[in-house]
Amino acid sequence: MRYLLVLSLLWLAGSPLAIAQGEFVPGCSADDLTQQQSTLSAFLTLDFAADFDRALANFFRLGALYQTTALQCGYMPNNIEVDQMLEQALKFVSLEDLIAAQSVGSDVEAVLLELDEVYGDPLQGQLLYNGLEPALGGTALGCSGCHENEAVAPLTAGTWTRINDIRLALPQFADYSLRQFLVESIVQPMAYVTPDYAAMMPEFYGGQLTPQQLADLVAFLDSQDQLLEDE
Repeated sequence: MRYLLVLSLLWLAGSPLAIAQGEFVPGCSADDLTQQQSTLSAFLTLDFAADFDRALANFFRLGALYQTTALQCGYMPNNIEVDQMLEQALKFVSLEDLIAAQSVGSDVEAVLLELDEVYGDPLQGQLLYNGLEPALGGTALGCSGCHENEAVAPLTAGTWTRINDIRLALPQFADYSLRQFLVESIVQPMAYVTPDYAAMMPEFYGGQLTPQQLADLVAFLDSQDQLLEDE
């Protein structure tokens, strides 16, 4: 039930889907939509006289499915409709629940599978990293605050080079890709603590980032290479 309530709202808030005017979307032709409407109506029947509670539930589910399909086919709700969706969702779930539903979480294997479907933008990742664009819930990330001070944390500059030339050469990372190392470092920072640095990186970033935002951060960090000197 919660899923149906928030599905449309989450699409608006975090979906990478962008549909240009006139662009064909599979499953969204007039015939396709007519067939979907017919199938849904046959499956989710509305016989209020026979079983009022079931019919009422199906009435709700039909509305949610129609709304989701319309969004996927390019419909953009107006401000009033968006406000109504927000108001309805927040009657049943908290803002924290909505954020959690969008976030990548801390399961590295699951996150990596999600990132296979997302293209990371290093410029957007740089804005997130520097706190110039908010993460989920309007939170500004504090990455640069620590990683621009070598006494506190490894410097941003040279991130790719250090991981590729030093970290991945360690036995425990023999099967890791650079992306896996970066993802784990962000969503499970205590899994490996860089020597000579304190274990102080917060462990909540997996709950503050969408798959797109994490992909953007990884793309930005992947661009940080330099020649090693004394490392």
